[in-house]
Amino acid sequence: MRQSLPLYLTLLLSSVCLSGVYAQQSVILEQYIQTGLDNNLALQTQTLDIRKAQEAIRQSKALFYPTLQFNANYTRAAGGRRIAFPVGDLVNPIYANLNQLNEFVQPGAPDYPTNVPNVNEQFLPDDFHETKLTFAYPLFNSDLKYNRQIQEQLYQSKSAQKAAYQHELRYQITEAYLQYLQTLEAEKIWQNSKTVLTELRRFNESLVNNNVATRDVVATADYELSKADNEIFRLRSSQNTARAYFNFLLNKDLQSEVTVDTALLRSQAAAYQPSDLIQNALANRQEFNALRAGMSAAEMDVKRNDANLKIPDFYIGGETGFQGFGYKFNNEQAYILARVGLTYDIFDGGMRKSKTQEARLEAEKIRARYSEAQQQVSLQVTQAWNEFEAARNSFATAQTGLRAAEETYRIVNNKYRANQALLLEFLDAENRVTTARLQQLLAWSDVLLKEAALRKAAGM
Repeated sequence: MRQSLPLYLTLLLSSVCLSGVYAQQSVILEQYIQTGLDNNLALQTQTLDIRKAQEAIRQSKALFYPTLQFNANYTRAAGGRRIAFPVGDLVNPIYANLNQLNEFVQPGAPDYPTNVPNVNEQFLPDDFHETKLTFAYPLFNSDLKYNRQIQEQLYQSKSAQKAAYQHELRYQITEAYLQYLQTLEAEKIWQNSKTVLTELRRFNESLVNNNVATRDVVATADYELSKADNEIFRLRSSQNTARAYFNFLLNKDLQSEVTVDTALLRSQAAAYQPSDLIQNALANRQEFNALRAGMSAAEMDVKRNDANLKIPDFYIGGETGFQGFGYKFNNEQAYILARVGLTYDIFDGGMRKSKTQEARLEAEKIRARYSEAQQQVSLQVTQAWNEFEAARNSFATAQTGLRAAEETYRIVNNKYRANQALLLEFLDAENRVTTARLQQLLAWSDVLLKEAALRKAAGM
């Protein structure tokens, strides 16, 4: 009795060709990936970082506009330091003498005051207010120009980092989903083996009842059934673990049910060319976009520090309002002030030159990292391609092994039922075909996983 493969695995194997597969074509998997992208907490954090970078750009643009501020304050004070000046002691005797002279020269003339008090004024102003509008506008400031450009590049860098993490998360979800499907299919293979062993036990029971065989053949069949049950139990534990990890990536309840896409493993794609994959990776990997943005930001920083060495900053400003003792708004307290300013550091101990050199070194470091990343990514793609090709070759070998095991099982099964083969020979043939099916499943799953890793490395 030749055992047929489960329909799921039969459809799977019939779709295989050496042109490769494309697991990401699954609609169900794409929905899961989108759920993972929407719910992932790390991505949500990166989204907040991007929004912060957007606000930093708005702030850098706002610095180009004039500012207008309103300030009002009123001061009451008591105590503190005081200044004493004997004004009365100095001028009162003088005024008294002047009054005597005036009386002698011009009788009836007004007298000078002779009761001028001494001054004892506190430093802190009491009953003093200042209410004003302040205006400021930078006519030219090189820091503002380059700061805006740097913030824009940092925004691009953070966006690229988020896209790179999304790409990595897509691969992790795909890998976890394929591993979960692998455990399900492995259970089907063992369930199929259990069905065969159950039929074997029934056949052996009939042999014992007809006194053709002894009771040990039934006991042996029971032992093989218990081993199959143990494998099924172990696989179900692995399914629970794989499902929990998959749901963890989606930020869902770990025990949530996972929809199985039976069409996933039947999808196909065109053959890959290593040179095309490397070119695609160098052009589309988001890590390069992040490095390019960082390099541009560093180069802008060099220009900013270099401009600070050569060009002064210009600004205009002013203020108008009221200030004086007593909270009053009148012509005596009104004032207006205007200013034009220029700032330039004549000597700073080489600080600006050092900052310019530091910015150049940072730009050189990022360029070196960019070149290193190109080599690393090229190596990644090459390794992933070789592993993918090795997995496809292993699968072809597993197919050959399965065909041989199934043919051997067919022959031994017929001989055993004709009482021309031992029970051990039958069990060995059955175990071999089960092992061959498992090996083929693992080989095919490895093809899918290696293909997903290849597409991740190529930035696809």
